[in-house]
Amino acid sequence: MLEQLLALKRRRESRQRQQLAAGNQRYERLQNSLHALMEERKQLHISWREVGLQSKGKLARERLHEVQRELESHFQRDRALDDEMVQIHQECEQWQREKAVLQQAIQRSRVEQEKLIYVLEEGQDAYS
Repeated sequence: MLEQLLALKRRRESRQRQQLAAGNQRYERLQNSLHALMEERKQLHISWREVGLQSKGKLARERLHEVQRELESHFQRDRALDDEMVQIHQECEQWQREKAVLQQAIQRSRVEQEKLIYVLEEGQDAYS
């Protein structure tokens, strides 16, 4: 009976470790996405400044409207990138909390397994 309980606890720990590994992989993908978004935002800001620099001085009405559309487009994309980055940060923070809970569960499982192993060994020694 105790052997079955030990086997059950080992399977549970194995599943938790698999969850931890899968979560860590997802976290890495999120971090890579975050870095890509940051780079895209940096390039957007460079482009934004270039549009501003090219539009110095007097502009014809048509060119002014074109520059305004470009700047508005840059602004909208910047807001979208910012929103995506905030969402990724939140997902990363959520994973960190879940990871801590999983690690605690794995640790508890290891302690419980050690106790069961000790009880099993002591039980065998008593019958020897």
